[in-house]
Amino acid sequence: MQPLFDSPDGEAVQEICMIAPTEQLARKARGIIEKRGNPIDVFVCNGTGDGPDSVASPEDIVHLVLSLQQRGAKLFLSRKGTQQVVENALGIQVVGLNNTLTDYMKMILERQVGSGLIAFFSYGALSDEVMLMCEMLHIRAKNYTFTSPEDSYDAVTAAMADGATYGIGGAWTSVAAAAGGLPHAILENSSESIVNALDVALQIRAIQREEAVKQRQLKTRMEMYQAVLNATHDAIISVNEQGTVQVVNPVAERIIGKSALELLGHPIEEVLPNTKLPEVLRTGRPQTNQIMQFGKTLTNTNRLPILVDSDVRGVVATFQDIRQLQTTEQKIRLKLHEKGLVAKYAFADILGASPAILSTIQIAKSYAMSSAAVLIHGETGVGKELFAQSIHSGSSRRNGPFVALNCAAVANNLLESELFGYEEGAFTGASRGGREGLFELAHGGTIFLDEIGEISVETQVALLRVLQEKEIRRVGGSRVIPVDVRVITATNRDLIEEILKKRFREDLYYRLNVLDLEIPPLRERGRDVEILGLHFFKKLSGSAASELHKRFLEILHQVGRYDWYGNIRELQNFAERVYILLKNRAETFDIMTEMMRRRSLAPAAQPDVGKSDEHERQAIAAALTAFPNSVEEAAHSLGCSRQTLWRKMKKFGLSR
Repeated sequence: MQPLFDSPDGEAVQEICMIAPTEQLARKARGIIEKRGNPIDVFVCNGTGDGPDSVASPEDIVHLVLSLQQRGAKLFLSRKGTQQVVENALGIQVVGLNNTLTDYMKMILERQVGSGLIAFFSYGALSDEVMLMCEMLHIRAKNYTFTSPEDSYDAVTAAMADGATYGIGGAWTSVAAAAGGLPHAILENSSESIVNALDVALQIRAIQREEAVKQRQLKTRMEMYQAVLNATHDAIISVNEQGTVQVVNPVAERIIGKSALELLGHPIEEVLPNTKLPEVLRTGRPQTNQIMQFGKTLTNTNRLPILVDSDVRGVVATFQDIRQLQTTEQKIRLKLHEKGLVAKYAFADILGASPAILSTIQIAKSYAMSSAAVLIHGETGVGKELFAQSIHSGSSRRNGPFVALNCAAVANNLLESELFGYEEGAFTGASRGGREGLFELAHGGTIFLDEIGEISVETQVALLRVLQEKEIRRVGGSRVIPVDVRVITATNRDLIEEILKKRFREDLYYRLNVLDLEIPPLRERGRDVEILGLHFFKKLSGSAASELHKRFLEILHQVGRYDWYGNIRELQNFAERVYILLKNRAETFDIMTEMMRRRSLAPAAQPDVGKSDEHERQAIAAALTAFPNSVEEAAHSLGCSRQTLWRKMKKFGLSR
């Protein structure tokens, strides 16, 4: 039993494979291929029967081709009979080893076939030039065709009936002729015909590779386009130059309320009247930022012509659900500026049991139910931002951003750009592309402006316009941006006095002071000092350090009726200092002495609301004298931040 073909099973093969019906043709082809250095494998397919006359059946040939394909073959060469079998059975391209006129004449002359009838057996009709040449050489010849091994027997029988004395054909007719006793020779391919077939195969394979690359690139682009269409938040629909719908993405299906099957291939005016796409198709003029209603969905629409060599070949339209666009915009704002834009505290975080603080909390809770502006009054350190965050957390805007700014911490010439943003090139040093302001970031939520009494009159005018018009205009820009923001402000100044001194606009005051909230100072909250002090101390020492807690309360009681002019901030600093001293077993006498000194400075050191500038200057001077080596300690004694103290020192011309 002979093998079907001479190659180990499973071994990878070249992309181009030649299938030869005889070992003689295979050896000849391999010699040419080796000499030329072509990446081509040659296989002999001569059937599975015993003996040299075994001929491959069409099933054998198809089996071989399928096996070679699995092992990497992409293109095949073969004689004409095998070519037709493969192409008919598998529908793949096969390069034929076509015999030339020279091949036939050489065969006739070499074989000395005599004067009898020569039968040319072929898979399909021979070319006229072969028969014409035989006629010119006075050779009696006739062409007999067949389409299968079985037909080859009929062809041989017919030739013998016509008196043929010699047959020239292929492997199939060779077997049939031997069975009938007709002398027969297999027409071998010349080197020239083999070389021609190899060159054609190499060219075709190069073209196939190039085409495969183009197809992969095209498929990749189409997949990318489809992915973009499916992933985009915009609804997209396009029509061709006849106005027939060509593209519809899933978002468009949802907004329009119809499936792609109901839209594709139909005239746009039939399935979606009033889209105005035919108008753009006719005029070639784009229509942008148009408002269009699809059922209950209000959209922002752009209609753009598709131009090819200046000719309108279609229109593409994008639709954006305006409500979804606003929601997405808010999510993007929060995502890009997440840090610092979330309220961390709620009313439950406000500690204290005194009637003063409980009453204030109750009032603030009622304010949370409203969207009106709130003005919070209170001394430095009483927790104005804590109340502002709690109001936001208890309001309907709790899921929106909470944006806070200490107006005193920003220079007046920069405050407006910080609040309202700026366009690119608005001023020297402006970021490329511009920047959105805090009001834009707070859209849908709350903005808290601490120390509102510190802003300049010019910024007050701009802020008043935002409160009145509910819109902002960036510095250096002309575009108006609507904003939905609740404003909460805070101050430790007497704004009525500031109005009388022409330092604060009266109209802005009444815009800000729709709801008024006064935060009581710590000295008016009784036992809340102990509650808050122990809370701060436990955060440092841990809840299990009961001995330390007891010692802290003893020291706090020794302080007595100290007025805590820095309020909760000062109490927190006090708790931290006591913890450090107790932890290191240090003497706490110094801290008591310092508290007494602060008490003696109280009348001058506490710049209460309504004090004159002279009293405030004296208080700062006294604090700087009491703490000559630490601006931070001086600021703590005054109940303000270092930045505020530096600003006050500059205002009054004071130095350390």
